[in-house]
Amino acid sequence: MKKLLFVFNPHSGKGKIRNTLFDIVDIFTKADYEVTIHPTQEKNDCADKIRQRGEAFDLVVVSGGDGTLNEAVRGMLSMDKDKRLPIGYIPAGTMNDFAAGNGIPKATKVAAEAIVRGETVKYDIGIFNECAFIYVAAFGAFTDVSYDTPQAKKNIFGSAAYLIEGIKRIPQIEGINVRIKTIEGEELEEEVLWCFIMNSSSVAGIEIGDFYQIDTNDGVFELVLIPKSPNIIDYAAVISDIKNGKRDADGVRVISTRGAEIITEKPVRWTLDGEYGGETDAVSFSVAHDAVEFILNKGKENIN
Repeated sequence: MKKLLFVFNPHSGKGKIRNTLFDIVDIFTKADYEVTIHPTQEKNDCADKIRQRGEAFDLVVVSGGDGTLNEAVRGMLSMDKDKRLPIGYIPAGTMNDFAAGNGIPKATKVAAEAIVRGETVKYDIGIFNECAFIYVAAFGAFTDVSYDTPQAKKNIFGSAAYLIEGIKRIPQIEGINVRIKTIEGEELEEEVLWCFIMNSSSVAGIEIGDFYQIDTNDGVFELVLIPKSPNIIDYAAVISDIKNGKRDADGVRVISTRGAEIITEKPVRWTLDGEYGGETDAVSFSVAHDAVEFILNKGKENIN
């Protein structure tokens, strides 16, 4: 039998994975996998488990939020490239942007079915000062909400917990001067409210797939810069334009790049895939092309 390592975060979301754990394992077993189960015990446990035991398996499936998936990727990147395994993902977090951007079903059992029916898809990974991220690195207003919101509040209020925390931060909104030089030679300096490095059609629960063309293994990520405005109402209009796919949103810059140096006037707090990514004023960003493989159901019948 093929061997499958199933790592899940028992605290993600509302711990809903526990209600369907037997069914998920049964689905994998019926697909001719011998399943080893590991509930994470602490931060970085998922990455450590894959790094330590990954070579003994044919497939790794992880369940949790985007932070847990980020750990899985980091664990996989620590292995030699020719020994890396495909990753299947069962979303069980609060936002699950990676799942939303890749058509992964929200229902855990259905997501498991999609994995056994899916195919491997090569995926680019971002490298942020030697730290890996899958779909977004960002700084600016509210970008710390995802990791500053207590897990208990997420479990009770779901995505509304982010709104509650975000409202608290409105009085703290300020612009940041940033200088950027891309690998391709483009240079710019601007005062921004937000800076995103993205490889996804969904960020913070907002679908933005029509805003720019997404190709998750084209060797480039998109730098999205949203300028500072004196009127907070302008931000709502810009976000609405982005969500509706309007590329001419006032002052918004979108740059496709294989990498860049990003310098800010002072240290800023970055988020990587919704988790705290450190505080710094200097970032070296690059794209690791086709770095990992995910099991996705793209191009197949819709499973909901």
